Amino acid sequence: MNRYFFIFIFFLFITGIEAQNIEFDENCILFQDYKTKLPVLIIKDSILYTGNPLKKETYHHTDYPDKLWHYKNFEIKGKNYLVHDGSGPVLEYRNDSILKINNSKLFENQIGAATFVYKGEIYFFGGYGMFTYKNILTKYDLKNKDWIQVQTFGNKIPSPRSRFYSHLEHENLYVFGGDEDDPDNFPNFKKCDNVVWRLHLPTMQWHRMGSSNLNLLGENTYIHFSANNKLYLISTDEYNKVYEIDIEKNTLKKYTEKILIKPTQIYYDNHNKEMVCVTWGSNGKYKLFKTKLNSFLGEPIYETQFLVPFYEDINVASFGFSFLFLVVIVLLAMYLVKYKKNDLKPFNGIIYKTNTNTLYYKGKSIDTLADPELRILVYLIKNTSRFISLNELNQLFENSDQKESFGAIVKRRELSMSTLLSKLSLITNIAEKELLINRKNPNDKRIKEIKLDNSFIKIK
Repeated sequence: MNRYFFIFIFFLFITGIEAQNIEFDENCILFQDYKTKLPVLIIKDSILYTGNPLKKETYHHTDYPDKLWHYKNFEIKGKNYLVHDGSGPVLEYRNDSILKINNSKLFENQIGAATFVYKGEIYFFGGYGMFTYKNILTKYDLKNKDWIQVQTFGNKIPSPRSRFYSHLEHENLYVFGGDEDDPDNFPNFKKCDNVVWRLHLPTMQWHRMGSSNLNLLGENTYIHFSANNKLYLISTDEYNKVYEIDIEKNTLKKYTEKILIKPTQIYYDNHNKEMVCVTWGSNGKYKLFKTKLNSFLGEPIYETQFLVPFYEDINVASFGFSFLFLVVIVLLAMYLVKYKKNDLKPFNGIIYKTNTNTLYYKGKSIDTLADPELRILVYLIKNTSRFISLNELNQLFENSDQKESFGAIVKRRELSMSTLLSKLSLITNIAEKELLINRKNPNDKRIKEIKLDNSFIKIK
């Protein structure tokens, strides 16, 4: 029996694992004191442990809303700030005291948000509160001790969500997964899609990176933390479900656990290069546990891409729609080439300006037409929507002061029409037969009718 006990102690020593003997209920807050680099554990808002190993210490505090285990820890310039999970109240941990430093009441407006520090300011993105999921970005102004909303940009932005994964790396915030409204099953929620979003913090610009292999995680609940520019997810439901996401290398790895734990709170100690967590025990109690990350990770089970290739991101419905859209575009292009070919050419006709009753060709006024010719052309232009019988043009040549025979009027009309077509053909270099459209009257084949070709004239 003693031999096995010493073997177990030796195993703990060589793996760098350290389990504290203190057992407690779940209601606690765990964070790192950034001055001493030691863990701080406060149980039920009344008992504080710190040090290595943990020792009970007395501590003081001012009044603050809610319970400490609903607060999150942030480090800014070597100071510890505790902010309520739903945003609002801000506390500062100083030596052996916790002090409330702002006048905000409980907002409870961004529960389950992504929280991070950027350029010395505390940010909350997303979350749930007041019966709605959020996709807003807010920050705490340390100088004015107040919260403000920060504007973000992008043609597409993440859907409102809560309890999702987030990772801060190289001035970029990555978010994916989580819960969102389910309009078809109100008031329940549903899982968000697997799309990964990136917020470039210097410009506050959103970018949709693409779909991911998050479906490999299954339905488990995970607690996550960032270390060495990677994101680690540990299942709180099952053992041996640990994932490592490297966004820069686009890899998703699954590991076994050398030590089986189900953490409820966790942080990564960058100073000592170890993970520190509160973990559940088989007796229903909780313990503080810390170890080197490499000592915790077991053998990799598999490795795959985190972001799926773009062609795998296309589902059948969207592919079918895209294919149909492409077919429509091709057919439309063929139609334009076949039937609208002339429209693509520079206009080679007469422009008639109604306000000045003048004619132009290629920007120059046409002044070579005699008055009878001009009367015919203007009349045809004003009636381009219908066919006109030749005899209808006779009225343009009738003179009430001078009586003429019908034959004389027809002769002057035909002469003017002939010279008009000759001049227009000479001006535009269009054949005379292409200037007019001729037909016989549908009801009386003896009557000849004409109209200007619409492609030859424009009215402005």
